Amino acid sequence: MAIPTFVNDDLTKLGIEVPPEMLEQLRAYLEHLLEVNQTMNLTAVRDADAAWRRLIIDSLTLLPAMADVAEDARIVDVGSGGGLPGIPLAITRPDVQMTLMETTGKKARFLESCVTKLALTNTKVLSSRAETAGQEKEYRQQFDVVICRGVGPMAELLEYTLPLLKVGGILLAMKGPKVAQELEQAGDAMHILGGGEIEVLDAYPEGFEINTVIVRVTKIAQTPKTYPRTPGTPRQFPL
Repeated sequence: MAIPTFVNDDLTKLGIEVPPEMLEQLRAYLEHLLEVNQTMNLTAVRDADAAWRRLIIDSLTLLPAMADVAEDARIVDVGSGGGLPGIPLAITRPDVQMTLMETTGKKARFLESCVTKLALTNTKVLSSRAETAGQEKEYRQQFDVVICRGVGPMAELLEYTLPLLKVGGILLAMKGPKVAQELEQAGDAMHILGGGEIEVLDAYPEGFEINTVIVRVTKIAQTPKTYPRTPGTPRQFPL
């Protein structure tokens, strides 16, 4: 698989610089993802060019929002699935410590194969539900940054993510055009779980005609011990 010429052009328009060796790692990851996807449902995107845009470049739009994330920061990608956005970010930010959290066992095993194949020494895989990890001492309020893509409505997503964040940490959630309505409905969850300042950032500048946004939430207070609730409860009964 060759790297399409539009990749560098699009990254330049986004103000993102990716060295050639990292682009090669991204290429190797995408090639592995699309190959395994033929027998395992990891992504609905099957065309290579579309995959570069919708999977790799889309994930990398988080990089500007992570510009102030310190070296050695602990980051967790909740609901990583096929490794998005976590693996592209682990490749392009080798100075951070990335945890890929995935519930489904076969997807977690695929992620392990990526970590091995790409020699991602800054990355580990956690096969767990967010509701479970959020109540475990090793993970509860231990992360500097939580990232997620396509996990669910904000009220539900906040209960998965904020219990994992340290006070002062940030959530970066990739969302679509309905985010304003979702945030309005998530007001109680934000208050209860310790969320504070909210910023909604455009992932793409004008000219891309893509309406993805990044919701950045700063955690300002401890999450009460009763949250997250038991697995499945946040989805069935959102706050």
